[in-house]
Amino acid sequence: MTNRKILYGYQIQHGELAIVPQEAEVVQRVTVLYLDGLSYQRISDILNSDGFPFSAETPLWNKHKVKRLLENPRYTGEDGYPPMVERGAFNTVQSMIREKTSHYAKTEKRPALRLKAYLRCGSCHGRLLGMGGKGQRHGTLYLRCEGCGMMVTLPDSALLSEINRQMAEHDAPTEEPYTPSGEVVHLTNAINRGLEHPDKPEDVVSLILRGASARYDCCPTLTESEPFNRPAEVDIKRFGQAVSHIAITGNQDITVHFK
Repeated sequence: MTNRKILYGYQIQHGELAIVPQEAEVVQRVTVLYLDGLSYQRISDILNSDGFPFSAETPLWNKHKVKRLLENPRYTGEDGYPPMVERGAFNTVQSMIREKTSHYAKTEKRPALRLKAYLRCGSCHGRLLGMGGKGQRHGTLYLRCEGCGMMVTLPDSALLSEINRQMAEHDAPTEEPYTPSGEVVHLTNAINRGLEHPDKPEDVVSLILRGASARYDCCPTLTESEPFNRPAEVDIKRFGQAVSHIAITGNQDITVHFK
């Protein structure tokens, strides 16, 4: 097995590029798996579990290595490399990648995705990462724990609604009772109306973030010596002032953990 200074699947023999048969089989298998609809991450998991090292220095595959392999035209015979992938199959793969990339570009604006950094596994507390793939419903999170591998499918609306409910019920632990301001009451009512008719979900997320900030401002422990200055625009960093993380189980149980 060679190191990865040379493109995976090839080696230098007698001063010329030559195919490594075992690695060529992996390249062809990766192509077939992707054409079958498997994600980059799923393909890398299969290669690792089946014991196919990427190199001696970095044996484990990941989704980035799989993606680079699938997008490299040298495997079709370009730049003097011996071909190991048919041009037709390569072109089909590129069309699939472009289609998925176009889909991701549209969904990046989904409000629930702004909260992904806070999502944790309810079992092992590992990060919940988004999964790609065919046939996914719009407005739905497909998550996989990077630690234990737990997978969960959760509608965006369910996540946002439950977060708002728990934040509304949460009283900051202070010596004095928590008393919501008029702004908090107004925002809570606006959030509830938005969740009932989520025509513009991005507006609902903005209201939730503003509500978190307003509730935080109402905490009696905040004194003049500990100011909590409101910025001109509330963003996800503001949300982080109140929330530590959001735990989700395989049964779609959601728990907001507050700081």
